[in-house]
Amino acid sequence: MAAKEVGKRLAMLMKNMKLKNYQFAEKFGISAASLSRYKSGERYPDPELLLKMSEAQININWLLTGKGTTQIVKDFDGWMKERLEEKLKVVDSRSGLIQAPTIDYTRTVNLTILGDISAGPREDIVDLRDLGENIEIPRSLIPGRPDNYMAFRVNGHSMEPNILHEDIVIIKQELDWEMANEKVSAVRAEDGVTLKKVELDPANKRIILQPFNMDYKVQILDEDQGLDIFLIGVLSLQLRLF
Repeated sequence: MAAKEVGKRLAMLMKNMKLKNYQFAEKFGISAASLSRYKSGERYPDPELLLKMSEAQININWLLTGKGTTQIVKDFDGWMKERLEEKLKVVDSRSGLIQAPTIDYTRTVNLTILGDISAGPREDIVDLRDLGENIEIPRSLIPGRPDNYMAFRVNGHSMEPNILHEDIVIIKQELDWEMANEKVSAVRAEDGVTLKKVELDPANKRIILQPFNMDYKVQILDEDQGLDIFLIGVLSLQLRLF
């Protein structure tokens, strides 16, 4: 059973790397037959292959156990928390005045698709930063500083029919839960991230995460669960590629 899970993760990795079977086999110097056995779970990848994959910055711990990210990069949650905790306004250390934001006169902005965000149960974001996939957006559609926005690919069906599986969503970073109330937002808890409509219930000290698709359950986060909860941001733009 474990070998089959490794095979599934290997297939997922190849999809993320946009490599066909023969391309992956050529890149890592293995036969097509061996690759087929690895993907089907008939056997574990050989040490020589694992070494070559590690040298290509692929996280072997993730491949074998499913823990961590696909690439040997800075932990996604840690990276994201640092980014969210940065002050949106910069203060001049000498004058104490808020510096004017840099004006961007370009007509378009390229945002890197950071990962797959779950539209369903809370799950860890599939880190796609290493793939360098970008989406070009008219500058007028994202007011303010471009680095306050993050792009994700939707994975799941809980926000249908409004937001579809594989849509691209642009999330504007936001720390204030009041700004997220009654809006589709990206929310992080210890057990993962989800894209849902946020409803604040201060009387009962809880946050209600509503799906649009009634086949999915409402998620309720309250202080009694002991979860470390934070707001990633609010939906700013939705894109559908054909």
